[in-house]
Amino acid sequence: MRDAAHHRVLVCEDDPAMVRIFQFLLRQQGIRDVMTTANGEEVAPLARQHQPSLILLDLMLPGKDGVGVLNELKTNDETRQIPVIIVSGKESQEQVKQAMMAGAIDYVIKPFEPMELGIRIQTFLDNLNPQSMPDAGGFH
Repeated sequence: MRDAAHHRVLVCEDDPAMVRIFQFLLRQQGIRDVMTTANGEEVAPLARQHQPSLILLDLMLPGKDGVGVLNELKTNDETRQIPVIIVSGKESQEQVKQAMMAGAIDYVIKPFEPMELGIRIQTFLDNLNPQSMPDAGGFH
């Protein structure tokens, strides 16, 4: 298990205010390596290149929607092991079911309680299996 400073998180969110909230929450968890993109088309290439410990993914994105991104991630050998938490304003049971069946590890509905999301993020990162963790590159 890595300590929080050695985790890398990819945030895919097109609302700048939400990006700032995510960055703040992650910093509160001790996570300093946060990558962001607002375009769904950029998520899979960034994930392949940087191998984040976790991805926070909105469903409503320009370029490619979140479910399409999730399907792309989970069908690629280089990215299928990366845990994805969906954070979305879409709250229909069908959306939740679709995202979870596509491979999301959690589904958080906006607006959310920041402390609760922070605890969920930390719990997932704390429970990552060291053998399945992506390499942190220069972080040792």
